[in-house]
Amino acid sequence: MHSLLSPLRSFPRRRRGALLALCLFLLVPVVGNSQERAQVGSGESRPIDWAKAEAEALDLFLAYLRIDTTNPPGKEIAAARFFGEICRREGIEYRIFEPEPGRGTIWARLRGNGEQRPLVLLNHLDVVPHSPEFWTYPAFAGRVEGGFIYGRGALDMKSLGMAQFFTLLTLRRAGVALRRDVIFLGTADEESGGKLGAGWFARNHPELLRDAEFLLNEGGSNFVDSTGRVLSVGISPAEKTPAWFRLTAVGEPGHGSVPRPQSSVNRLLRALGRLQDYQPAYQVAPVVAQSFRSFAPLMERSVGARYLTLEESLKDPDFARLLASDTQAQVLLRNTISITMLEAGNKVNVIPAQASASIDTRLVPGERLERWMAELKGVIADPGITLEPLLAFEGNASSIDSRLVQTLRTLVERRFPGARLTFPVVAGFTDSHYFRELGIESYGFSPFLAPLSQLGQGYHGNDERIGLQAFLRGVRFHYDVVEELAR
Repeated sequence: MHSLLSPLRSFPRRRRGALLALCLFLLVPVVGNSQERAQVGSGESRPIDWAKAEAEALDLFLAYLRIDTTNPPGKEIAAARFFGEICRREGIEYRIFEPEPGRGTIWARLRGNGEQRPLVLLNHLDVVPHSPEFWTYPAFAGRVEGGFIYGRGALDMKSLGMAQFFTLLTLRRAGVALRRDVIFLGTADEESGGKLGAGWFARNHPELLRDAEFLLNEGGSNFVDSTGRVLSVGISPAEKTPAWFRLTAVGEPGHGSVPRPQSSVNRLLRALGRLQDYQPAYQVAPVVAQSFRSFAPLMERSVGARYLTLEESLKDPDFARLLASDTQAQVLLRNTISITMLEAGNKVNVIPAQASASIDTRLVPGERLERWMAELKGVIADPGITLEPLLAFEGNASSIDSRLVQTLRTLVERRFPGARLTFPVVAGFTDSHYFRELGIESYGFSPFLAPLSQLGQGYHGNDERIGLQAFLRGVRFHYDVVEELAR
């Protein structure tokens, strides 16, 4: 059976990590032409030798992949200094922040003439851990083999971070006259929730975004057929919202030889069983309905027509059954529950007094945390089990009628005749929510356009890699998009 969201099968799901404490230590070296408003040339820009530029972009990307920024512990300061040194050599204004020893974030800016508000290019410097025994090549070797670039972070998200930085670098060298500032922001700690990275920066240095209008980040997704024809370019205006909880059960302890039906472990297992079997109701949020409508023309005609009026279509039992077979569609239309961690006892013959579990729930855009918590407590049906939030924030979304979206639509139509602009909602979450809270229209966008077999694989898995040609073409496409928005 064809998936109702078959293009979305090629879009890896997002996921995110845990709360960390806020810290106060700060390191702020400043380099660059901080007093000069027109930092980028105001005359004719210089031509770009793209063959030479792509070779340099690859060299820089491989060097970046060789910097181990595994979180935990992070150590993103090494990556921040890597970018900072290039900025220093090139005369690009920049600042490095270290809110906690080893946790680095870099901010860099090209100044425009101020006619339009700034554009922020956001990325994260940290990567998730890996298991070396399952990798063909060392995760931080930065290696090219068989048409792919291997390394932890090759897809998530050092490739996009390098495309963003190389755009900044190329605009500077070409002397492009900009109407708006272009800001590069590489942050720490995204893989653990962003509290020591984007969250810290948004809270402590919003002035460095200078009333920015737009932000581009990870989270976009594209669909390219097996022949290389681009069918759609996605720009994501919203994400599902994380709501992580710890369940704690308390019961009578004792010797393992005498079973206790109301032990902490038994109570917890019964509660988790009820959560595992529970199916939350459909909720068709406006931004999700909008996303389905944008994909409708890419579907078989009969299915696409149902996408146009999704809420009504779900009243049809046949369509609802068909939709139930599509995991990607399901996660966008329901709150979801995943049991991820269990903890109880320290000895096999002792019934522990306390047992706990952590669950990762994701909320459809617009859901209220208080209402969802009440629903979960009703499912758990045990007043002796506490439900403690670990990480949660309000969902938010950006407009699809903005100048950025219109500019990207025009560019896509010109570059890829017949391709559509789509508006995927990300099943996981990124750091964009911190900046939407500041009033910045924030979007997920990926410039990497290739058939799935050539794009790469290994998000958070083994042998993470991105296609060599997909990366190089993406560097250039990303430059073209930003130049179109800022020139």
